[in-house]
Amino acid sequence: MDVAPGLDEVYRRLLDRVLTGFYPVGSKLPSCRALAAELGSNSSTVDRAIGRLAASGRVRTVPRRGTFVEQTDDAGTVDGRDVVARELDEVLVRARRLGFTAAEVTTLVEHALDRVGSMRRIAVVECNERDLRHVQELVQRASGVEVQPVLLADAAGRVLDEEFDAVACPIFHLNDIADLVRELDQVVELNLVASPSALRRLIGVRLEERIVVVAPSRRGVQWMIATVGQYYAGPIEGVEVGPDSPDDPARLDGAPVLVVNNAATLPAGIEDRVGQIIPIEWELDGRFTTALRSRVESVISARLEAG
Repeated sequence: MDVAPGLDEVYRRLLDRVLTGFYPVGSKLPSCRALAAELGSNSSTVDRAIGRLAASGRVRTVPRRGTFVEQTDDAGTVDGRDVVARELDEVLVRARRLGFTAAEVTTLVEHALDRVGSMRRIAVVECNERDLRHVQELVQRASGVEVQPVLLADAAGRVLDEEFDAVACPIFHLNDIADLVRELDQVVELNLVASPSALRRLIGVRLEERIVVVAPSRRGVQWMIATVGQYYAGPIEGVEVGPDSPDDPARLDGAPVLVVNNAATLPAGIEDRVGQIIPIEWELDGRFTTALRSRVESVISARLEAG
């Protein structure tokens, strides 16, 4: 009988995956249940192994959101070939114990290689970590394709449509990724709208004398004004708050309502100096969601046909 891998083995395998980039920095780990099923262990052992990773600063668990790989100062790396060789040895030993012949194992490997060869590599690009994780989950759920998150700040100098079969990003970031792809035709535009909960709050302040919207860039401010303007008829003031923004954050003081996106960093203690703050969470436009899978496949097919 096969013995379920213990804590040390599960920890080593997860650590190997983190160090080799199998789980890239910023990516979300699968659930404990999913990892337990994959590794032949149990959820409790996986949870304890993840606890070790968290204690060493390799990962960070966010309540109700999941566990994410952290950037560390450790320069140590692991040769991915060594990791794969060890895991392959484990699989072959298990196959032998179960009575598989060499021919049967070869057939299984060939079928697995065929499946892996047909997998699509899709990137989703966003400007901040919170929206990136959220949009990644939305696209993955709607398209049925595994999605790799890419933060705009980490993408400088890369050519994303050479790394991935397709690149997805919100419409308001198309200009930001123009220099990160060779062909904008390889980009799947994501039509994002404010979440229903945010819209309900916007409607709830429709009688306020004014609203201030906050974003870290001028283009972001304009997009936020356009979004809020669909639900609020009064005066909307835009304030750009970011590392290099020209606007004075003191303009936010005394505002009856602040509407902010996740990319904006508000001044400390601002909650005590304004009436209320409404954060905007983005969702895929429902009319677009049903067509996303075919849009992704269309982009990939066009690329394959082009050579």
